[in-house]
Amino acid sequence: MDIYPCRFQPIYKPKIWGGRNLERLFGRALPAESPIGESWELADLQEGTSTVANGPAAGTTLTELTRRWGRGLLGGARPMDNGRFPLLLKLLDAEDTLSLQVHPDAEAVKTVGGAVKTECWYIVESRGGFLYKGVADGVTPERFREAVKNDTVGEVVRRVDVSADDFHYLPAGTVHALGAGVVVAEVQTPSDTTFRVSDWGRGREIHLEQSMQCIHFEPTPDTAPGADGETLLETEYFTVARVSESARGRRPLPAGRCAALMVLEGSASVCCESGPERRVPLNKGDTVLVPAGLDRPVLAAETDAAWLEITLPEGCA
Repeated sequence: MDIYPCRFQPIYKPKIWGGRNLERLFGRALPAESPIGESWELADLQEGTSTVANGPAAGTTLTELTRRWGRGLLGGARPMDNGRFPLLLKLLDAEDTLSLQVHPDAEAVKTVGGAVKTECWYIVESRGGFLYKGVADGVTPERFREAVKNDTVGEVVRRVDVSADDFHYLPAGTVHALGAGVVVAEVQTPSDTTFRVSDWGRGREIHLEQSMQCIHFEPTPDTAPGADGETLLETEYFTVARVSESARGRRPLPAGRCAALMVLEGSASVCCESGPERRVPLNKGDTVLVPAGLDRPVLAAETDAAWLEITLPEGCA
C-alpha cells in the first residue's frame, strides 16, 4: 500500500477533572454528558490504539500501520521493542486540577515497573490557570512525605502561573499536575505509567511508596534542552518545534523524517507529490502523521497557521 499523510480517529478519555472545552475550541463532537479530560490524538498503547481516518488505510490501527509501512513510515527511527509506534500525542482539558503525579525514569522502572514517561506541555489556552512542576527548593524527601500525609503537599511543590503559548518540559521523575482552567497539547513517550502523589481529597488511590522512588528532588530546570529558535525541545525520544506560516504560504516538512503535526491556529493542508492522498486538509486542533518516505511533503497554509512539529530522531526507541 502506498504511504500518505494520515489522520486518526480521536480516542476520548472521560476524567473527573475534565470538561467540554474541546467542543468550544476545536468543534469536537464529544461523547454526551461526560467530562472529557483527554483526547488521544496519536496513540499506540494497549490502553488505546489510534485507527486511521482517511484514505485507503482507513480503519487500520497504528500498530498495524507501523508494521506494514516500516521504514516508509518511520525512516531511520525504530519502533518500540513491542513493535508499536514510539510516540504519544494528546490534548488535555483540565476543568479541574489533575492529581499530583509522577512518572518513572529508566532507573526507577527497574524497581517500580512500567515504562519511562517523559512529556511536555504546550499551553493552548489558560483561563487564569497554573501548573505544579517539581519539588520546591530545599524540600527533602522526609519533609515531602510528611506533607503528603498531612494533606499539605501543595506547599512543597512549585506552582507556576501559565498563559497561552507557554511551553513546559516535564522529564520523567518530575512531580507535576496541570491546574484548573488550562488546555494543553501534550507530547510524550508512549507510556501510561503514572503514580499519584495526591488527589486533593477526591478519594482515588494514592501511590506514595512508588512515587517516592520516582521523584527527583533536585531543582527542576526552567529551560528545555535543545531550545533554539523554532525548536522548543530536543530529547533522545522526540524533537518539538513551534512553526508558523502566513496565508497562502508553503512550508517544506522534514525530509526523510517521520513527523506529526498538531495544528494550533488556522487552516492548512499537507501536500505531497505522489500517493493516494496528495492533499490532506487540517484545521485548528487537528493532528496528522507525516511518513518519512513521502515525496517532498509541504504544508500549504490557507490562512495564517501555526502548528507543533514533532519529529522522531534516527534510532529512537
